[in-house]
Amino acid sequence: MIIKSIELTNFRNFEWRKLVFCNRNIFFTGKNGSGKSNLLESIAFSSLLRSFRGAPPKEMIRLGAKEFQIKTVLQGRAGDEILQISESFSGRRRLEINHSPVAKSSDFIREFHTVVFAPEDREIGAGSSGCRRRYFDILISGIEPEYLLRLSRYHRALIQRNRALKTAPQSAGAFEFELAEQAPFIAARRRYYAQIIGEKVLTLLRGKGEFKILYRTDTAESTAEHLELLKSKRESERKRQCTMCGPQLDDFELIFNGKLLRTYGSTGQIRLISLLLKLAQFQVVKSAADAPVAVLVDDVTGELDEDNLQLFLETIATARQSFFTFADEPGFTLPDSGFIAVDRL
Repeated sequence: MIIKSIELTNFRNFEWRKLVFCNRNIFFTGKNGSGKSNLLESIAFSSLLRSFRGAPPKEMIRLGAKEFQIKTVLQGRAGDEILQISESFSGRRRLEINHSPVAKSSDFIREFHTVVFAPEDREIGAGSSGCRRRYFDILISGIEPEYLLRLSRYHRALIQRNRALKTAPQSAGAFEFELAEQAPFIAARRRYYAQIIGEKVLTLLRGKGEFKILYRTDTAESTAEHLELLKSKRESERKRQCTMCGPQLDDFELIFNGKLLRTYGSTGQIRLISLLLKLAQFQVVKSAADAPVAVLVDDVTGELDEDNLQLFLETIATARQSFFTFADEPGFTLPDSGFIAVDRL
């Protein structure tokens, strides 16, 4: 067990709620709209400081409140560890571990890891390039805190340069060295993990098809080369008022049985590959991360056939702790399970 309890204040639909977990597998049950997914979201936010739904923190504050708070108690090696998060509507964030302030997000997210399975996962296979970039960014950030730091620095400089291209083009160059310093690192890590994930998915297919990931980027391999690329494009980008090269435009082409999945894949193929991509993420995070891993499953098992359900349950069985959501009782059983009726809290 990783998480012993979680306490929410003004988070989503919960004014205040404290849940204590005594099992390795926890099933949240209840009607739609009762807050089951919100509970998973709060656990995931405690792990990576971002919503798996892509929502900004201010959207997670309960209507009428000024901030939300999440207090998570973990079972640590040397005793309980207390993680506390406060996010205000103005954007102010406070992080504490065992009541001591934490200045950097990258230090906070090392305590435990989560891998989320949600209906939106099918967008990894069928959606825009941004969906696939987000998948890989979450995966890599959970394993390598330096990646998260460099990605944040890159996006901050990108916003500043784009703003300069619109309002003060002569100052756009001031932000180019930061972009050029971070972009090759980001591209290199994405390329590395694309190879690993592609191999994991192929193994999980168990001979039922061929799969690979082609990483597409125009990012140069060195800082000096990327800096020259930015300089060469500055005039044309001034006219478009945005940066037209770099990792923010990368894509990961998913090739299943020789065809581009998002264009030629059937609904069933897209659903299958998207599931296997998430299972591969779990395997990679679990093997690479120092901290324990919890799995969060948001009502996705009902659409799996018997073979894929068995594969799913076998793969996540090695997680330290698992949380599931169901509108009704699940169609399977797991050892050391506990049920929490969310609409009765």
